[in-house]
Amino acid sequence: MPINDFALACAIDNSPAYFTYEGTTMIVITSQEACRRGSSDFEEIEPYMDSLIAHESIHVVIGRIEGSEISDSLDDIEVIVERNGQKFQVTINNILFATDFSGIVMP
Repeated sequence: MPINDFALACAIDNSPAYFTYEGTTMIVITSQEACRRGSSDFEEIEPYMDSLIAHESIHVVIGRIEGSEISDSLDDIEVIVERNGQKFQVTINNILFATDFSGIVMP
């Protein structure tokens, strides 16, 4: 089963906003600075929600089949992609380089 619930949290360090998951719950973690301001980083990440949900769902499914260590290690895989004639070495979870809503970067 993929992601089926959401939780919101505030970072306790200087991390920028990010996503993670626990079980089948996707956790949206806003930056400490935004929490202190009483605002949200969500506006900046909202355009990527489909990709982020799909990406975390892939982790959940692979985690159930192969275990969490294998699932979490996916984010460490690097690929070379070419955009506008320029090559970049990025991790496969770099949403900005994904070409579909899977949230996975393919070379």
